[in-house]
Amino acid sequence: MNPAPKFAFIGNSHIAYWPLEAYFPEWDCFNYGRPGEGIDYVESFGEDVSACKVVVQFGSNDLYGLNVDNMEEYTQRYVRAVEAITAVKTYLFPILPRNDYCGDSTAVNRFIATLNEMIKQKIVKTKVVYLDVFGRFLLNGRLNPALTIDDLHLNAAGYWLLVDELIKNEDKK
Repeated sequence: MNPAPKFAFIGNSHIAYWPLEAYFPEWDCFNYGRPGEGIDYVESFGEDVSACKVVVQFGSNDLYGLNVDNMEEYTQRYVRAVEAITAVKTYLFPILPRNDYCGDSTAVNRFIATLNEMIKQKIVKTKVVYLDVFGRFLLNGRLNPALTIDDLHLNAAGYWLLVDELIKNEDKK
């Protein structure tokens, strides 16, 4: 009998609040998500996950310090941080949309989409598998309310989108 595959999940609250054992009962999962964290946490991540496949998702908490003038520098730093994690294989989810800004504005999600595209263009030149689910979370330019509990954090339906994409790509081996 083959041992359960080992997966380490690294990132912010989207990872921290993900009940991994419920979604991946046949995997040996390690949750290294920390609410409120961003790129500094990923850059300083020191756990030995070299025997694991790694799933990374972060960036939401870094948005407050970003603008068009520092996007390029941030994307380079972002990709370096993800690449620095030693793993059997690395999967990267994009920065997810959010609705916790002014009224019905879609500006923050347009900004996130641009940022994700910049990250994606850099990450595709690496061994990291980019799981581009950003558009699946949107409804009229905003985070689909059917996928969130509070306009930021995911509910079960939101997590199932992540699960489906991860499993689909994991099956490709």
